[in-house]
Amino acid sequence: MLQAKTKDGKIVTLASMTRQEIAILKKRNKFFCPTCSQQVIVKAGSKVIPHFAHGAKTDCPAQEGGEGTYHEKGKLLLFQWLRGQQLDVRLEPYIPEIKQRPDLLLQLKNKTIAIEYQCARIPTELVVKRSRGYARAGIIPIWILGANNFHRRSRQQLKVNQFHLPFIHQFSPSFPHTLYFFCPDTLQFITCQDLHFFTLHHVIGKWTIRKLNEMIFTDLFHSSCYPCGHLFHNWKQKKRLFRLRAPGHPHGREMAWHQWLYARHASRQSLPSHIYLPVASQHLMKTPPWDWQSRLCLDIIAPLAPGASFHYKSCTHMLRSHFHAPSFFPLISSPVNPISAYLQQLEKLQIIKKASSYHYIKQHPLRFYDHIEEALAGDDLLMVQLMKQNSGMIPG
Repeated sequence: MLQAKTKDGKIVTLASMTRQEIAILKKRNKFFCPTCSQQVIVKAGSKVIPHFAHGAKTDCPAQEGGEGTYHEKGKLLLFQWLRGQQLDVRLEPYIPEIKQRPDLLLQLKNKTIAIEYQCARIPTELVVKRSRGYARAGIIPIWILGANNFHRRSRQQLKVNQFHLPFIHQFSPSFPHTLYFFCPDTLQFITCQDLHFFTLHHVIGKWTIRKLNEMIFTDLFHSSCYPCGHLFHNWKQKKRLFRLRAPGHPHGREMAWHQWLYARHASRQSLPSHIYLPVASQHLMKTPPWDWQSRLCLDIIAPLAPGASFHYKSCTHMLRSHFHAPSFFPLISSPVNPISAYLQQLEKLQIIKKASSYHYIKQHPLRFYDHIEEALAGDDLLMVQLMKQNSGMIPG
């Protein structure tokens, strides 16, 4: 922790003091945790941000493990950045009613905002628990990940894993899905918005990288979307790789999907072009887009004759095991069901037509391919069609 209190209750922040001042203060005072009042020790070596630490055994309700220098440095820089904007911000305050201590607590007009700077991997359950705790107290949580968790693969492509998912923000239904990162060493603040998952672990979207001192706090709430033309151009390339990729040695869900395809006398080369389309809410799914979209098309839509109907609930029932639990995303407002979003795409492409709130009618058959060249040409044509249809749409 960056702060502790003296015996007379004075709050001390070591990081704002010189080494000589710390040495004098250490000789004259004992220090205590602001939360539990247990005695804490000074950590002020030459290679660490000066801070306080509990002993090995503690029952402090706000103590959740040690924090590294990278985290302490970033937290302090974010605090100084906010304070430099004349904002009402507190460092490491304890909130007794929910027994939580955010890294920073900001009062902005009539809103209270908790900022958590997270550098180490922690269980999803803890992120959900803390985020819900803030919500119960009427506090808006913002989680900023350390840039040590930012794994860029190309100019607009990011590698993610399950750890990243609960940190996706969406402050309102119109706000694009967003991840925040900060590097205390380079002072770079990275905003990744309008996230489109083309696999379970790879995302394309709009990245904005700025120096912290070139930003103000409200910049975090500016929205920036990935241009539709870029999305479909990149998706066409991803789909081509999907068609041409050798199966290798699949295992787990991937192997189960290949076996499922084989039982239906299909392969990834023969699948209709309408399978593996971009859906902005793909992050809600445990399986990649080609998996659940192919199951919906091959098992529900393809067997129907044109004019026959199917019910939306049959789709959600079949794919119920493919969803993450809604609680997995505590920072998302009004999540859009990916099945609904995909059916809307098929409706635009005139494969189906919505007859009522939950009923759809098949309009045209899905085309299966005999040759890979036909499939690639069909994919290209469909991507061009989608680009034209969505040219005026703001994605996300």
